[in-house]
Amino acid sequence: MSFERNRLRLLMPLVGLLALPRFVAAQNPTGPRPAVLVGHWRRTRFVYGETVDDKQVPIDDNLMLAADGRLISWQVTARSRSTRQPGRWRVQGKHLMLHGQGDEEGGAPYFIHEGRLVFPNIPNQRQFWDRVQ
Repeated sequence: MSFERNRLRLLMPLVGLLALPRFVAAQNPTGPRPAVLVGHWRRTRFVYGETVDDKQVPIDDNLMLAADGRLISWQVTARSRSTRQPGRWRVQGKHLMLHGQGDEEGGAPYFIHEGRLVFPNIPNQRQFWDRVQ
């Protein structure tokens, strides 16, 4: 698999989050960062058409949110690990705002439910992220 294809696979899920219908425009790049969000978050998903030996391959999307606003995102599959992509994060109201390097900032509503990050918190689009210890 080529480097460009791996990079595209990493960026596509995050681009989807950033381009949600309820996109919130950036206002303040130094907004607050709640301590409950700081840490390593992971969600596992299966993509139709991605198979190895006729079995679907899980893709782990990872977000590392640092207290100082740094963001690192990457993906891991059974066969590969993407390059870590730097960025910035903050909270604006009830929206988690992500800004990947070279991308426009965007975000969506979020909340914490039973220790899991629900992001985006939009009906029929909710995704659950687990904290990695």
